Amino acid sequence: MRAAVLTNWENIEIKDVPIPEIGEEECLVKVRYTGICGTDLHIYGGHHPTAQAPVILGHEFVGTIERIQTKYPTNLKPGDRVVAEPLISCGICEACKEGNWHVCRSLKLLGIHTNGGFAEYMKVSVDKVIKVDDRLSDRVAAMAEPFAVGFHVNQRAGVKNGDRVLVIGGGPIGLIVGLVAREGGAAEVAFSEINPIRIEQVKSFGFTSVINPVEEDAAARAAELTAGEGFDVVIEVSGSQAGLLFATQACRIRGTVVFVGFPGKVPQVNVLQGIFKELTMVGSRVYTFSHFQKTVKLLENMAAAKQYDLENLISDVCPLDKLGESIQTMKEGKNLGKILIEF
Repeated sequence: MRAAVLTNWENIEIKDVPIPEIGEEECLVKVRYTGICGTDLHIYGGHHPTAQAPVILGHEFVGTIERIQTKYPTNLKPGDRVVAEPLISCGICEACKEGNWHVCRSLKLLGIHTNGGFAEYMKVSVDKVIKVDDRLSDRVAAMAEPFAVGFHVNQRAGVKNGDRVLVIGGGPIGLIVGLVAREGGAAEVAFSEINPIRIEQVKSFGFTSVINPVEEDAAARAAELTAGEGFDVVIEVSGSQAGLLFATQACRIRGTVVFVGFPGKVPQVNVLQGIFKELTMVGSRVYTFSHFQKTVKLLENMAAAKQYDLENLISDVCPLDKLGESIQTMKEGKNLGKILIEF
């Protein structure tokens, strides 16, 4: 089969490699689309703390079951369209023993620590596979993983009906976070973003309140949007120093700030505002399996409602041969939304 192998940092080669052999409680998935994630950029550049090369990248994928091997009852069968939660947990650390598999002390992922979805076939544990129904196109189903990130973020934030939410960072994950917040009942979802192209993308999904800190007084605009009270929930997705400082500033007294974006280096956070406002400040990492399952149902319902054209979240669909070029496009910030690799 053809696969894109990261042979060393900043070097991807398209190779013919053997189709994976599946063992007990595994299935072989014929890949249809795989999305490029920001994490793939960190790995490609050699900046991920635990990734090793060579490896086949890719953890956001959709495909069909080619073969399945299990001794337990399952509703899965060859030909089913599926996505999969890509987490690999140790099962024995304190977090795993408490059921928090997604924050395992030695957490690993498909496409980072073992071969992933930038290949014609990949193998996946049966217990990680989730069937998708016909309401979802393959392209939208390929975004189940980043939507699961957004779903988990909103659960960590405790977004509830009537909340005013600010999302700092209008890239693909930020936009998904905002969509899920709206679906969860938020009365107002505003964005803070400086890239004019991304601002237009955010507005195209009906988010009219966008703060551009480069062109206006961000704090004054946040106060204007909230009648001087601040946002109930602020979700920081940019990972920038300015975004982190603005997050605590824009949040209301006893509100919630959620940290999502990966900073390039250890940043400063205004702890004094956290103390004086008695803020709840929480982190959010990937997702639980339950949240991944619920995300698939949410996506199916969103697709059926046809309120949004979810495929507009996708900026490019490219062949496998263009993976390296597509990663470079993302590194340079030229892409508007999600880039998918098609098989």
